[in-house]
Amino acid sequence: MATTDSARTLRSDAQRNQDRILAAAQSAFAALGYEVSIEEIARRAGVGAATIYRRFPNKQRLLRAILDVKIGELQEAIAAAQDDADSWRGLLAGMRALVKSQSANIAFLQVLAQAGVMPELKQELGERIFGPLEALFARAQADGQLRSDLDPSELHMLIQMVVAAAKHAADCPGKASAERYLTLLADALRTPTPSHLPD
Repeated sequence: MATTDSARTLRSDAQRNQDRILAAAQSAFAALGYEVSIEEIARRAGVGAATIYRRFPNKQRLLRAILDVKIGELQEAIAAAQDDADSWRGLLAGMRALVKSQSANIAFLQVLAQAGVMPELKQELGERIFGPLEALFARAQADGQLRSDLDPSELHMLIQMVVAAAKHAADCPGKASAERYLTLLADALRTPTPSHLPD
């Protein structure tokens, strides 16, 4: 029993250590770009560079690990949205999760572009995130809750419109936010019942 408890403690410590490294790496990439050194990431994580190299031999592997966490979180959110009996409510929940993730990670996405992984990432997101979300989009149309003159493939562009609008309005006073623009988009997609704009 003691051996099992010790093993669990070691696994928990290792997981906490890895979570700290990935959080520090994401922050460092976002602040300093892809050229940030492993040594700087280690300093931010409070570990030695050798500790990082043992787990992640290069920055590409670090980026991949961060992406795995983020895509996994998004997949969970999209799966929960698909389970909603109300296809419209589920679609909005899935879109909200995607908009929130992209809006919060704009600088990190720029680093991925620097690293040259965007083509591969777009294909992966298409299969793991947009595919299920487009199916939900089509389901909402079939249920009569969403405009029929749209194609599910347009969802990617609609999401990008919201993220871009929120990004450019970030410095404006007042009510500008990704949530507000998503609500406005929802009103355009589903008529005639308007959604309540957040205060």
